[in-house]
Order: sequence, then C-alpha cells, then structure tokens
Amino acid sequence: MTRNKSFTPDPTFWLGYASFLMSTLNPPSPIRARTLLQRATQSVPATQHRHLTQKFAALEFKSPNGDPERGRTIFEGLVSTWPRKGDVWDVYLALEMGCGNEENVRGLFERMVKVGKKKRVAGVFGKWADWEGERGNGKGVERVRALEGKWREERESKEDE
Repeated sequence: MTRNKSFTPDPTFWLGYASFLMSTLNPPSPIRARTLLQRATQSVPATQHRHLTQKFAALEFKSPNGDPERGRTIFEGLVSTWPRKGDVWDVYLALEMGCGNEENVRGLFERMVKVGKKKRVAGVFGKWADWEGERGNGKGVERVRALEGKWREERESKEDE
C-alpha cells in the first residue's frame, strides 16, 4: 500500500487493518484504528461509506480495546443520516443487546418504532416483546403490548381519514 503511494478501494482491506490495529497488534493501537476510518472513507466508493462506517462502529463494540461509547456515537450519526435504513438499526440494536445495558436497548426499540415503516414496526414490537420476556420482565411485555395496541389504533385512524 505505501510502496505504490496509492490506497486500495477495497473496504475489507481497511476493516481488516483496523481490526489488526485494535486487537492483534501488541500493544494495541486503537487511536490509529480510529483515525483510519477517515482515510478509508476517502478511498472506498461513496456507495460503501455507510457499510464501512457501520463495520468500524461495530468494531468499537466488539474489540477488547474498543470504546462502546464511541461506537454509539458513530451509530447515532448513521441513524440520524439514514433513519429509514432498517439494517443500520438492526446492527446497532444487536450490539447494544450484547453490551447488556437494558435502558439503551429500550430506548432504541422506542426510537425504531417511531421511525419505522408499517410492516417493519410490527416486527420490532414482536422482537421487543420477546426481548422483554427473555429478561423475565412481565410488566415490560405488557407495556410493549399496550404500546403496540395504541400504535395499531393510530394507524387505523390515519388510514380511515
């Protein structure tokens, strides 16, 4: 890469190098890995920026030297830029579920319900209720079912108009 003075447009190269810097290199260099994102987005095609940024944010969550708060910040930027992209929300939600902070997960579910499309929101309510049930939170499941009923009533009243 440095011998040719050119940078590869392959996103897997950049992600692999960032992963190496975060996890494999001894001592790890997460600061260098974080600065790599900016250079990577300059090299890859614009159509792949969202996916590459999403992978870098996920690396912050998954890496032992990563900072989940930095990953949250990157994902917040992604969901504010592309609020209707369900795949970004799904990855963000899965990573938050893995971290174990229940309040963040509930907040994400609530936000997903507000910005999602009709067909997708029904699935989000089901996933949310299942998640609450796994936690043994009966009141949480009841709350989700109540929110779903309220949402359905609002949708039906909008369709009647």
